[in-house]
Order: sequence, then C-alpha cells, then structure tokens
Amino acid sequence: MNKIIYHFSRPRLLGLALVFLVAPPVKISLALESGSEFLRINTDARAGAMSSAGAASAMGISAIAYNPAGIALMSKGEAALSHSSWYLGSAHDFIGVGMVLGSGTRGSGLGVKKPYSPVVVGVSFTRLSSGDIEGRTVSRGRAGGYSAYDQAASLALARQYGAYCAGVAVKYIESSIAGVKGTGYAVDLGLRRGLRRIPVSVGVAVQNIGSGIKYISQRDQLPLSVSAGIMFMPLAGFMLNLDAIRYVYDKHTSYSLGTEYALFGGPGSMLGLSLRGGVNGGTGQSAAGAFSAGAGIRFMNADLDYAMSPETRLGDTQRITLKKKF
Repeated sequence: MNKIIYHFSRPRLLGLALVFLVAPPVKISLALESGSEFLRINTDARAGAMSSAGAASAMGISAIAYNPAGIALMSKGEAALSHSSWYLGSAHDFIGVGMVLGSGTRGSGLGVKKPYSPVVVGVSFTRLSSGDIEGRTVSRGRAGGYSAYDQAASLALARQYGAYCAGVAVKYIESSIAGVKGTGYAVDLGLRRGLRRIPVSVGVAVQNIGSGIKYISQRDQLPLSVSAGIMFMPLAGFMLNLDAIRYVYDKHTSYSLGTEYALFGGPGSMLGLSLRGGVNGGTGQSAAGAFSAGAGIRFMNADLDYAMSPETRLGDTQRITLKKKF
C-alpha cells in the first residue's frame, strides 16, 4: 500500500491527471452518455452549499459520496441523515453511518503500545424517489400511473498512512421504472493528502467504476468521473475549495469554487456557526445548479447544515443534513 501511495503521489502522475481534467471535451470514449444521474446529486448540505467542492474538504461519513478517503479522518463514530425535496415532486434522501475499528494502539512485541491509524468503515444508502407518475397511451389518454426510483448502497473502508488518507467504496445500484428494474455494481477510489507547513489539503477521486446498469437486454453506462480538489485556509475560520470533475462518458468537465466562513467556533468546538457559498461552471452544469449557498450550526456533538440552489426553470432545490458523533 505504501508503494501504491508513493507512485500515485508523484508529480508526473498528478500532472497527467490535471491535463485530463482541464482538457477540452473531446471524444475520449465512443460510449453513449451515462445514465444513473442520481449518483451525481449532492448527498451532503455542507458540500452542496459549496457547489459540490468536496474532493479535498469532505470529511466524516458524508465524504463517502465525494472522496471515500475523507472518512479516514473520523476520530469517533458518526451518523448522517439528509433530505431534499427534488424536482417535480421527487425526494432525495441519504443516510450514512461510520465507525472507527480498533483503539489506535498496538503492541510492539516488547509490551509497549505504539500509536497507529485505525481502519474506518462506513455504510450508506441513497435513494431518489419519483413517487407516482401519470401514465399516457399513444393517443395521450390516461392509462393509470406508475412509480420510479433509483437507489444505491455503499460500503467503504479508509485509513490514514502518514500524511495520506486512502479509501475505497463498493456500491450496489438499483433503478426501477414501472416495475422494470436494472442493477449494477460500482467502485470508488480516493486519495487525500495534507501538505506540511501550509494549511492546504489536496484530494483526488475516481467514482463509479463499473460495467453499468442493465435493463433487460440494454446496458447504460454509469457516470464515471475523475475529480481533483484543493482546500486552502488562508485565515483561521475561512476556507476556500476548488474542484475539477471530468465526466468521462458525458465528455465534459465541471469546475466548482466553494467557500466556508466560521463566524464562531471551529474544529473541535462545542458550538459554532458557519456560512457557505459556491459557484460551478464548465461545459456542463451539475445537478445542483450554478449557484449555491447555505449555513451550518454546531451544538454539542451534532451539526445541522442547510443548502439551497436557485434554479430558473425547474425551481429551487433545498437540502438539510443532520450529523451526530457518538
């Protein structure tokens, strides 16, 4: 594992990744555009308020949907619950739980306990429910209704290796419309590193590696993406995030810029209030829209976050997330 982390952290590989991310949307694949777009919807109000800029800044159980390496920073158990009223009466929900395995110390063989980084495991469930949809015949007459949903269950493992965090997540994906179901599997990989002497962290992630969702005899590609992000804290309590996400099969790159300002309270504080905002752009907009804003309140060991994104055609999207450490 140390050799893998060493090679992936080399400047030449990072340079190739940046070229891949900022390259113009040329046809790098002959595959059709991807399906399962619900996998691109924000599952965390904090990251959603910063326009999905979470490759380097997402931490705790919520990081399982942005960069699985981020869950390695958990020091204790954590649970998260998110809900959003989505477009056209649909609802998007997320629930996740993370646990730290081990005590963080181990024997050296001489009766001396040495500190080490324990393994962190996380599980999550995401569901986009469209509710009842009115059916129509060829002549546009009513033909009853049907339901549709998309959902995914994830299992993630992550661990710290010095200044690096590495994580992997395996997902089971299921989509259903009018009783016809499609299933598939995917893998997410993530790496995160905090730089020394300067308040900067960088992260890279590859998400939705899989063969796609199969409906009867047809298979749709997953929204395979490669993301890279940087988090910078120029002042205490003020954070800047910049992410670039390349959607391989959709052939476009999205850029996100997010900010977070802690009015009071910081990491480890019992009480806190933060304001957030973000904007994204590129050759294709994400499901969260172009602009976003939100706020977060911390009380004891719980965080309550809110995010909203104003839209022009389909209406606004709003998300609320509750996190609790235990």
